[in-house]
Amino acid sequence: MKSQTIRRPVMAGRFYADEPRLLREDVEQHIRDAGESGPSARVACIIAPHAWYPFSGATAGHAYAHAAASKPKRVILLGCSHHYEFSGACVATQGAFETPLGTLAIDEAFATELHGEAEQQDFAPHIPEHSLEVHLPFIHVAFGDVEIVPVLFGSRYSAWHGAFARKLAAMVDPTDLVVASTDLSHFHTDAKARAKDQQSLEYLMAKDTDTLIEASEEGRCTMCGITAVITAGIYALEREALDWRLLDYRTSAEASGDFSRVVGYAAVSMEKAQ
Repeated sequence: MKSQTIRRPVMAGRFYADEPRLLREDVEQHIRDAGESGPSARVACIIAPHAWYPFSGATAGHAYAHAAASKPKRVILLGCSHHYEFSGACVATQGAFETPLGTLAIDEAFATELHGEAEQQDFAPHIPEHSLEVHLPFIHVAFGDVEIVPVLFGSRYSAWHGAFARKLAAMVDPTDLVVASTDLSHFHTDAKARAKDQQSLEYLMAKDTDTLIEASEEGRCTMCGITAVITAGIYALEREALDWRLLDYRTSAEASGDFSRVVGYAAVSMEKAQ
C-alpha cells in the first residue's frame, strides 16, 4: 500500500460487532446459512444491502455466498451517499478502508484512473458513509485480502453515470467483482413494503435500464442506492453478464417482529451465461 491514508470505520459496534472474533463468526454464519444459493464462478456483479447485520446480514450472506467461487482479486464497491448530494462520483484513490477484521487496501492505480472520469473530487463523502463500509467484513471473509475501489455517487442518476459504467466495464479484468450497495423500500408496513419492493425488483430483473431509470425518477422504484444499482446494471450489460438472479428477498420484520415499519432487502447476482 503506497499511502498511509486510512478510512476508519464508523459503524463498528453499531451496525455490526466491533470485536473481531464475534464479527467474523457472525459473517461466516450468514454466508454458511446461505450456502444453498449455489456458488458461481461466473459472477460479474452482486447487489446486496447495507443495514444493521441482524436485519440485513442474512440477505447479504446470500450475495457473498453465491459470489465466493468467483475469487475476485479486486472488488469495486458502488454506493450512494446518505449525507452529501453531488453529481458524478467520489472515488477513494489512496490508502485503505479499515474494519475490525483489518484493512483492505485501495487499488490506487485503478482508482486513480477511474477517478479521472469522476466529477466529484472531495474525499469527504466517504468519511461518514455506511453503505460501503458494511460490505467490507463480508468481503474480508468471502474473498480474503483483496484490493478495493470505493465509489460513491449522489442520489440522482444522469446520463453521466451510464458513461461511467461503460468506462468501468472497459477497465476491469475478468476476475474483478462489482458490488452495488442498496436497501429497498423504507418504513412502510410489511405488506406495503413487499408490494413496492416486488415492483422495484421486477423493473430491475427485466434488465431494461431505461425503464428502471424512468421508474426511479417517477418514484415507482424505491431503492436508496438506485444510482449505484442502475450503474451496476449498465456495467453488467456491457460485460455481457446477462444472467440476473434474485437470490434472496426479505424485510426487517423477519428479524425484528415489527411489521408496522420495515425496510426491504434483496440480494441479486449478475453473471455470465454458461
